[in-house]
Amino acid sequence: MPQRLQACLPHFLMLLLSGALYWAASDIQAPPDRIGPDFWPKAVVGLMGLLCLVEIGKRLMGVGVDGSQPSGDAGTATSAAQPDEESSPPVQWPMLLGGTAMIAGYVAGVSWLGFFFSTLLFLCGFAWVGGFRRPLWVLALGLGGSLLTMVLFMRVAYISLPLGEGPFRSLSLALLRLMGVS
Repeated sequence: MPQRLQACLPHFLMLLLSGALYWAASDIQAPPDRIGPDFWPKAVVGLMGLLCLVEIGKRLMGVGVDGSQPSGDAGTATSAAQPDEESSPPVQWPMLLGGTAMIAGYVAGVSWLGFFFSTLLFLCGFAWVGGFRRPLWVLALGLGGSLLTMVLFMRVAYISLPLGEGPFRSLSLALLRLMGVS
């Protein structure tokens, strides 16, 4: 398989996935005269498909990830042709596995912890696992990101979010009262 097509393969797969998800979102019942619950899933999946098409086009035209044009007759850059370029960094497995575990934990825990607290933990933990080691900035990122996404989902997109159980539910309800949602 030519190198350009091989570079497009992950984006082709994501494009197929976005098409399947868009088709699945078409089954969501929505009123015809206003934005319904089908709008946001379709918008996100449509944007994902559009980005995949852009990336496929860039790779088929031979444009590098950083926007540079590769040199050489074949239209592909090799490390032998450009010895000054650094090779791609090695995969950092603990970071990758930690991030993946955090995503799975977020999905598993959001209904029990509620959206705000699980998002707070996720954003703080993901930044920490990713190597950002400034505790006050990590906490500010987590709090700001959680509050911002909660406001966007509940006040702008009108999407209800999981409130959590026990004390987490009480915290979520208090935040909703502060935001004027409940």
